[in-house]
Amino acid sequence: MACLINTGYALGCRDNLGGIQKIYLRNFSASTVYSYDSTGVITGATNSGSSFYTIEQRTETGEFNQNGQHSLENGTNFWNQNVNLVFHKYQASLRDLLYVLAQKEMTILIQDQNGKWFLIGEQNGGNLISSAANVGKAYGDMNGVTVGLQAKEPTPAREATQTYIDSLTIV
Repeated sequence: MACLINTGYALGCRDNLGGIQKIYLRNFSASTVYSYDSTGVITGATNSGSSFYTIEQRTETGEFNQNGQHSLENGTNFWNQNVNLVFHKYQASLRDLLYVLAQKEMTILIQDQNGKWFLIGEQNGGNLISSAANVGKAYGDMNGVTVGLQAKEPTPAREATQTYIDSLTIV
């Protein structure tokens, strides 16, 4: 990508929503090669590896954010891509999922509340960086697990087309 500003940004309609609808996860494969359209949106992949697994989220619980880390002194730029998830009802299957997430890098696809898909960990994969399991104290306390996943990437997360998503094997 050229280091020249060659476009502006126009304000659109206020028809946007925050939050995550769902997540697809699988083991990361560095040999996956993505294809892009002229705007950099992912349209496909070769050698995409194993199946993705669906992780559902309740409304207004999961979030995705990315923070740029920029150093003028060092001439470096990278992005921390962060996904925070909430799982209710702490039980054996949730404990097992938490344990597996801690073992290996993963490819993470998130669908936001606007129906758009974003790929986290495209080049380096994402990792579990925090987790907290809790059964609560009071009746109204959360019983479950919160997890933080993070990828450190040279570019912000790319959007992915529905055509690419439809080509995946989802379990």
